[in-house]
Amino acid sequence: MAAADIRYIDTHTAGEPTRIIIDGFPHLEGESVSDCRDVLTRDHDALRAGIVREPRGHEAMVAALLLDSSIAECDAGVIFFNNVGTLAMCGHGAIGVVKALHHIGKIEVGGCTLETPAGVIETILHPEGDVSVRNVRSFREMSDVSVTTHEGIELIGDVAWGGNWFFITESPGVPIEPSRIDQLIDLCCEIRTALEADGVTGTSGAAIDHIELHQSLPSKQQVGVRSFVLCPGKEWDRSPCGTGTSATLACLHARGQLQEGAPWIQMGVLGTRFSGTFVADGDGVYPTIRGSAYLTGEGTLHFMEDDPFRHGIDL
Repeated sequence: MAAADIRYIDTHTAGEPTRIIIDGFPHLEGESVSDCRDVLTRDHDALRAGIVREPRGHEAMVAALLLDSSIAECDAGVIFFNNVGTLAMCGHGAIGVVKALHHIGKIEVGGCTLETPAGVIETILHPEGDVSVRNVRSFREMSDVSVTTHEGIELIGDVAWGGNWFFITESPGVPIEPSRIDQLIDLCCEIRTALEADGVTGTSGAAIDHIELHQSLPSKQQVGVRSFVLCPGKEWDRSPCGTGTSATLACLHARGQLQEGAPWIQMGVLGTRFSGTFVADGDGVYPTIRGSAYLTGEGTLHFMEDDPFRHGIDL
């Protein structure tokens, strides 16, 4: 990887960071954002790692690389990536991207359409500052899948697509709260290992790389769940997870447990919230997730040729 200077804007959405790359990344040749994602993985994976990993970032950071889109109705293209690779879609990241585009004067309050590797998404920057994301079509792939961890804990859950692949299940007696994060991480890692051992995958053998645990909200609160999401690698989502909320809405629709247009609350482990609704599309849904992002910084990343950690620290 050649030395590079990367200009960025940092945001967080409900606690989860997004680093939006606005200039300096090498040109990616491709007819679509999905093609460009493949080129990034093939030719610039070390730069990806250097942007988000320590010492310039940290293991929980997600980045969003802004691109021009070849689709006329799209305002921009975006490739999301984290400490271990690229992501097809990222809900919290999309909310951060919209805030960053507004900050640099690329969009006004109102609609903004983005091309992602998972497909085209439609967003709205509302006058009060929060952002709605109409995500890609989401659906339940399998229901009532049984897995057993090496400690003998059996869990029943659904496999669903919300822009990424999820296994969604109730937390087996582990409260979803900050003091239990280490325990929740270990449990989710065991579930992911069990899924791999049992050969449980998404469509066409796609890896299920997100594990989502649910805990019912108290009855006095709005309809929804408290959730914990383990992302690819071993990092946990500080936000309620936009693609995870989308996958949850798809499962609720498939089970007949939530009607089209009805409100849903997804609360993350930190207590922050996304609201969600969906429009039904056969056995799938088009979910809309609403949340808030905040600017936290902006600057330039330097990658000196003699820096032993210009590719990041592989923890």
